[in-house]
Amino acid sequence: MAHGYLATTIGAVADEAGVGVQTVYYLFGTKRNLLAAVLDASIAGDTEPVPVLARPWVDELAGMDDAGEAVALLVEASTAILVRAAPIYDVVRRASADTEVGELLADNRARRRADQRRLVEVLDAAGHLRPGLDVTTAADIVYALLNEEVVLLLTLDCHWPPTQIRAWATPLLLHELTPT
Repeated sequence: MAHGYLATTIGAVADEAGVGVQTVYYLFGTKRNLLAAVLDASIAGDTEPVPVLARPWVDELAGMDDAGEAVALLVEASTAILVRAAPIYDVVRRASADTEVGELLADNRARRRADQRRLVEVLDAAGHLRPGLDVTTAADIVYALLNEEVVLLLTLDCHWPPTQIRAWATPLLLHELTPT
């Protein structure tokens, strides 16, 4: 993050990690794969090979009877992910003129959009979406409000802490998604 993707060499990464350059290449193959692994770890919050949708909080979300509590959990978990991932996402975004990194950016957006749609489907299955709101539109609303770009604007430009982001996003999504 300090020097950006283009200026950071595999040698510098290896030096910082205290390993040989060949070790980094052996583990990741390419600089792009290394960046993808860092992005994935920032999204997950760890290096366990467990997708976001297989995390325990998603099961908790699916079992919630109260729409307000469900939306609050969705915002809390999403904000935690986005705050962790936004700095790495920014590195990816800034380097996206590189074809491979541009593909990584597009893949990240597509995966986030698919995951958010699945989370909205969980809300819908529990009966938490307001009448007349289809899953696609609801997922679009979540995608527009809970994303790395918004988190970067609020944290970097506006100096909002994560608690303020959650306090802002929760009532917005409650209003937009739920009947209450």
